[in-house]
Amino acid sequence: MSADVGRRAVVRTGRILRFLGWFAVRLVVANLVVAREILTPGWRLCPAIVRVPLPGTSSTELVLTALCVGLTPGTLTVGVRTTPPVLFVHGMYADDPHAFRHQIVELQRKLLPAVRPVGRQPAGPAPAADDPDEG
Repeated sequence: MSADVGRRAVVRTGRILRFLGWFAVRLVVANLVVAREILTPGWRLCPAIVRVPLPGTSSTELVLTALCVGLTPGTLTVGVRTTPPVLFVHGMYADDPHAFRHQIVELQRKLLPAVRPVGRQPAGPAPAADDPDEG
């Protein structure tokens, strides 16, 4: 049994490190995009609040996703609904709500294996509905 615990600890640590590496790259890219916006003339912003359904998500996973969204420059979680799980996210560059929603779902898909116990299906949430008014 002790070997199983050790294996799970190694697997979980690997999942956490993989997510942190991916998220660090995302943070750097988002910071560069916002810095470019500040330093160059003109207006490329297309701010919007986008409803992001995240079915199959626990309350803890929803909160962790919201926190990661809030850490990323150019995005901010402005609302959370737990039943059904939905985030309302403000984005500075949300000219395509479907693509913006997909980015948040991808973030959660990368996060879930790091926070879910080893052995629980780490595949992530069910795909979010294309219709933002559903649910």
